[in-house]
Amino acid sequence: ESALVFPSGFQANLGLIQALVGAGDEVYVDRFSHASLVDGARLSGAKLRVYPHADADRLAELLARPFGGKRLVVTDSYFSMDGDRAPLERLIEACERAGAMLLVDEAHAFGVYGSNGRGLLHEVGLKNGKKSLAGRVTAVVGTLSKSLGSQGGFVCGSAEFIEYLVNKARTFIYTT
Repeated sequence: ESALVFPSGFQANLGLIQALVGAGDEVYVDRFSHASLVDGARLSGAKLRVYPHADADRLAELLARPFGGKRLVVTDSYFSMDGDRAPLERLIEACERAGAMLLVDEAHAFGVYGSNGRGLLHEVGLKNGKKSLAGRVTAVVGTLSKSLGSQGGFVCGSAEFIEYLVNKARTFIYTT
């Protein structure tokens, strides 16, 4: 519905995660996620929890534990180092069951996968007869520096959510 451009994809992830969670919250990070997602989780002040790579079942087990704060799951959609994909549908389902937020970083899939380069969320959704899975996640992040050969990063989400980031994401506020 809306988007916000940051100076880099790294800054988009840092600002986004820090705007969503803080002390008393938890961030669940795929073991092979990009450094910007790990650093964003660490800098947020939330408890960092690493789950085994692409293991949606283990993530679901972790999310099933009682917890009083906010929970955010972060993952790359396409893992550039190993060339494999996150189990997006299963991650979405685990987050929906637990009431957790989900951030999907499409940096290595944007411009390459999906109709018109929209990314893996779009491609996987189309293959399963759905328009897109992106509407079922809290935020989608991408970069302009890989397939587009430019500079910057972006966060996509609802108009209300993006307006929230304009006022809360420090890596946007203090670099504009």
